[in-house]
Amino acid sequence: MNVIYMIRHGETDANKNFIVQGRMDNPLNQNGIEQAKKTGAYLKSNNEHFDLIVASPLKRANDTAKIICKTLNEKKLVLTHSGFTERNFGDFDGKKIDAEYSHKVLNDDIPNMEKNKDLESRIFTALNELCTRYPDKKILIVAHSHVIKAVLVNLVKEFNYTSYLSNCSINVIKHNNGEYSVDNYNINPLE
Repeated sequence: MNVIYMIRHGETDANKNFIVQGRMDNPLNQNGIEQAKKTGAYLKSNNEHFDLIVASPLKRANDTAKIICKTLNEKKLVLTHSGFTERNFGDFDGKKIDAEYSHKVLNDDIPNMEKNKDLESRIFTALNELCTRYPDKKILIVAHSHVIKAVLVNLVKEFNYTSYLSNCSINVIKHNNGEYSVDNYNINPLE
C-alpha cells in the first residue's frame, strides 16, 4: 500500500489577489515561504517521514517541496514530475477568480482550458506511475489546487472544483490493490 500526502503549494501574490495562475510560473511570496516552513514543522512534529518527495516543476510547488524537505531534515532530492503541473486554465489564466470563473470551471466551459476529465486522467496516470514504480512507499507530492482537486472530486462525494483548498493544505490519499481512498483532506497545518 502507498500512502500519499498531497500538499498544495504556499501562497503567491496571485493567490493573495485571487488571480488564476494555471501554468504561470509564479514564485512564492514571503507569506508562502513561511507557510511552507510551518507545514514542514507540522509534519515534523507529527513524526512524518517520506520515502519519496515529488513536486510539480512550477516554482511555487517545487520551492514549497524543497522548504518542507529542509524543515523535515530529509536528505532527499525533490523529484519533479510534469504530470503534477497545474491545469491549463486557457482563457482564464491571469484573470480574477469570481462567480463567472466558478460556474465555468464546474461546467467545463472556459475556452482552451484543460477539461476536467482530461485533467483527472493526467493526474491519476501520474499517481499510478509513481505507485507502480515505488510500491509500498510513503510519498509526498507538492502540487496545485486543481491537481489535488482532480483526485478529491473522484473520491469525496461533497467535493467539487470550486471547493476551497487552503495553501499548504495536506491531503492524505491511500493506494491499495489498484484502488484509491482518502484518509483525510484539506488539513490546515497553519492553524
